[in-house]
Amino acid sequence: MAAAAGSGSVVGVEFTDDKIDEAKSALSDASFSSAKLAVLRTLCQSYVFTTKQVAALLEEVSMSSDKMEALDVFESRIRDPSNTDPIAEVFSMSSDKEEAAAKVSGFSAARTGRLASYPIEDDGLRSDAEMAELLDAIEAGFMGSDKVAALDASVKAKPTPPFTVPQLMDVLGKFTFSSDLEAALELLVGPGLVYPMTCEELVGVLETQSMSDDKIRILPSLKRFIKDPQNKLTIVMSFSFSSDKEKAEEILRDVVAKFEPPNKPPPEVLEVLARLGNCPAGYSWCRVPMGWRCAAGGHYVSDERVEANL
Repeated sequence: MAAAAGSGSVVGVEFTDDKIDEAKSALSDASFSSAKLAVLRTLCQSYVFTTKQVAALLEEVSMSSDKMEALDVFESRIRDPSNTDPIAEVFSMSSDKEEAAAKVSGFSAARTGRLASYPIEDDGLRSDAEMAELLDAIEAGFMGSDKVAALDASVKAKPTPPFTVPQLMDVLGKFTFSSDLEAALELLVGPGLVYPMTCEELVGVLETQSMSDDKIRILPSLKRFIKDPQNKLTIVMSFSFSSDKEKAEEILRDVVAKFEPPNKPPPEVLEVLARLGNCPAGYSWCRVPMGWRCAAGGHYVSDERVEANL
């Protein structure tokens, strides 16, 4: 899924050259062409590339037909599609070179954007004593349903603060069966009872489960807590089997990076907006007719009010 800029072009995170080796390693570890496509799709859901970078990645795909299929993944994700030579050179046959060049030259140019960062509201931490009491209550449950009920009672009695990643891992470690684990996660997902986590941290949570199938089963519940979608290749590559890599990529497709609007207010206006119409969630301010509105759409400050308070 791509973020669209005001001009209609796709906006993405700049794929810097220092990421090439990591991406090539991931492609090398993906045994089958379908898994390699999963790697490229994951990257293209966040990043935008130069044709030289795309060529370097296509070199990791063996068959010419697979290269051509992989090239389709980069549609609208290339910053300089008019520079077709680097990609054409990846192909051996002249007919393939011509087809690849024609394909790339028809792509719309992408542009880089600045990742939006929203402050995470800190609601404190659950104490060690509170966690010990909760974990003891879960462990005391004879059946899996008893353990789920113990967690349910605890979070209803104390719905905040959210669990940290280590605390979440402690809780999940008390459940043996995947069905009970899913039920426990559902209690936490709805009200957002887990602080946002990095993709690397999420991999740590997945590692609490020994079976790959169980990891796949809980990934849909955990993905809503990801705070760095541009790094989700880390999650995809944490799975050993190609089929699981493909499943993980599909599950994570709607976890996409958010970007700052291209028409941000100048610093002096931003200072006024912070005083007059502070958005508690920390969303960026976007230019609209006769004023400014937060990216979530719920807060508006008119130009007249801004001018009066400069």
